[in-house]
Amino acid sequence: MAAATDAPPASGADTEGGVHVDVRTTTGGPVAPTVAPKRKRKRKLQPIAVNLTNCKYDLLRIVQKKLGWKEVGDDEDWQLYWTDTSVSIERIMRLKSTQKINHFTGMLEICRKKQLAKNLGRMSALFPDEFAFAPKTFALPVELTEFLDQFRGKKKRTFILKPDAGCQGKGIALAQSAEQAMKALEDIGGEDGYKTAPVVAQRYLTKPFLIDGFKFDLRIYALVLSCDPLRIHVFNDGLARFCTEKYEPPKSHNLKDVCMHLTNYAVNKHNENFVFNEDAAASDEGSKWSIQGLKEWMETHGHDFAKMWADCVDVIVKTVISIQPVLAHNYHSVLPPENDGYSCFEILGLDVMMDTELRPWLIEVNHSPSFTVDTPLDLSIKEDLISDTIQLVRIDPKAIKRAQAGEKAEAQSRLFGGGGAGGGGSGGGNGGGGG
Repeated sequence: MAAATDAPPASGADTEGGVHVDVRTTTGGPVAPTVAPKRKRKRKLQPIAVNLTNCKYDLLRIVQKKLGWKEVGDDEDWQLYWTDTSVSIERIMRLKSTQKINHFTGMLEICRKKQLAKNLGRMSALFPDEFAFAPKTFALPVELTEFLDQFRGKKKRTFILKPDAGCQGKGIALAQSAEQAMKALEDIGGEDGYKTAPVVAQRYLTKPFLIDGFKFDLRIYALVLSCDPLRIHVFNDGLARFCTEKYEPPKSHNLKDVCMHLTNYAVNKHNENFVFNEDAAASDEGSKWSIQGLKEWMETHGHDFAKMWADCVDVIVKTVISIQPVLAHNYHSVLPPENDGYSCFEILGLDVMMDTELRPWLIEVNHSPSFTVDTPLDLSIKEDLISDTIQLVRIDPKAIKRAQAGEKAEAQSRLFGGGGAGGGGSGGGNGGGGG
């Protein structure tokens, strides 16, 4: 796994080669040689409890069982809460010091298409050379007039229209004229869709990099480990997802050929040309490759994968930087000052497309990327992704036990010593509710 930044060591621990080492010392007087000291029996640590109530993916349960963790419900105490959806501020507020959750509040600022365009547009205005990696995008209906003006010139331009909160290729249409654009908006939002439907119109990349004549994109996974300081880990493997019809530049006769223009797996898997990869070791075969398989292909064919990958990482880091102040503000607004900064984390799935010059273009960002494992290749990549993520977020059973003992002692002190009268307590119990 390649990391943009390294995770800090756990509090109160030493590190050796990235491995957590629990250091302890013992003190006491000499022991009589004829008397064997009684060994204090170590109490077995309780398994980590993970709440998967709002997680539909079997992969998380596969990893959880391999780790020896136990799955619990909302009404039980847990250390890790993993959900497929964004989380509410109320749920974050209820987090104990020993609990972690797999989303930040505020991440939708780049995971909704309109907000992504807004934030990158703002940064592009300030730093035009550094933020020139997103196709020109219009947020509709607010920018409808400006968008329709794009079709007035003699040069034919192609735009791709997408529902703001859409996924899996649903509701997407290509347009090369104002009439086609208005028809697409009507299909998406009904008769008055052009007035009300939240849609983005994104400039279509007409000269994509092709392999064997097929268009593809990259699904790159990045872990935001903390927001203040901002720590991002970019995983060194992911997916290259291919169209299942050979590419032709968009023309009026092929605008509706979704399997030529859209790389979405959910769209292409139904095409008779789709080839399922049956062997994870054959990572450059079929309609879905691993990024490591793509690396081998590119290097074999004389392309500079290392530069392309470095450019992709640069795009990812700058994209998250664009909303770092929002993430940090939201985080510090709901968690106490003594919080260690690692109660939230998030895996992002970023869709990047390369043009003929191998320049990366950010298409969109997903805050709940699919963990469906339809093929051995999916299982291999995504299981490693989840396992690496869990290692990086550092859920330490010993630290949890110490924290729980401290909370118990504090509660007893308040009960019997009268301390903390009138205090608000930790509030929220196990962090359930909301979300």
